[in-house]
Amino acid sequence: MKIYLIILLLLYTSINSFGQKKKDEPTSYKDDINFDWKRDNDTLRLLAKSNSLAPIQIYIHSRKDNVELNSFLLKSKDSIEIIKLMEKKSDSIFKNQINDSLKISYFLGHKSLIKPNLDYLYRFPFKKGKKYEVSQSFNGRTSHRSERSKYAIDFQLNVGETIYAARDGLVIKVIDWFTKQGGKELINAANRILILHEDGTIASYVHLNYKGSFVKEGQQVIEGQKIGISGLTGFTNGPHLHFVVRKENDIAIPIYFKGYNKIILRKGKRYKIKD
Repeated sequence: MKIYLIILLLLYTSINSFGQKKKDEPTSYKDDINFDWKRDNDTLRLLAKSNSLAPIQIYIHSRKDNVELNSFLLKSKDSIEIIKLMEKKSDSIFKNQINDSLKISYFLGHKSLIKPNLDYLYRFPFKKGKKYEVSQSFNGRTSHRSERSKYAIDFQLNVGETIYAARDGLVIKVIDWFTKQGGKELINAANRILILHEDGTIASYVHLNYKGSFVKEGQQVIEGQKIGISGLTGFTNGPHLHFVVRKENDIAIPIYFKGYNKIILRKGKRYKIKD
């Protein structure tokens, strides 16, 4: 998940990485990172504190030409210093200068810890014994054209159908409070479950129902375990499960399923779990 932060807004307070809390978001929810400015005499430091169960890759880029200036590994629940400068100017002047010259972004997962197993065969994330249609597959024309979605698969599950873990892993994020469905303005308002795999990749199960999660953050799940309920939330024209596995920098990787080794699922075709 890539987030740009305007450092000017940080001042001496902590803010969550998504800025203002969304209307539907519970007050108890913690975002992935908190940022804090700290002053020690003539030294200003910007600290990043992780609230995530996954490692995080933080980038600092030049705002002028987008050149990468630095990157950091922020470990789960850890804290690191990402900017340290000797500065006697007033905080407001200094932070204006920082805002004009730098931008900060981050992704869940870190390239040094991700070694994708491209030969892994996933379990279909739906009920055994029933066939489900694929409404969009690799490079789907509707919405699977970007690096983060080009290998996503949309399964035509109705609202209320059970979703199953496609692979063992650690639940690192559960978002289940959104209620609306619509256009691109709701692209970040889809309920979802994120699961971290042993090879460092992260699976996203998206468009879940309101309160449609059977699992909690920090829970280990096994392949085939019930994890949630399909819904109709976020940017979508109709109910379905959007399933994608990503490596570093939110880049999607090709995924294949048991019984269909190296077979790209076809739009309009129905599939079932094979024994």
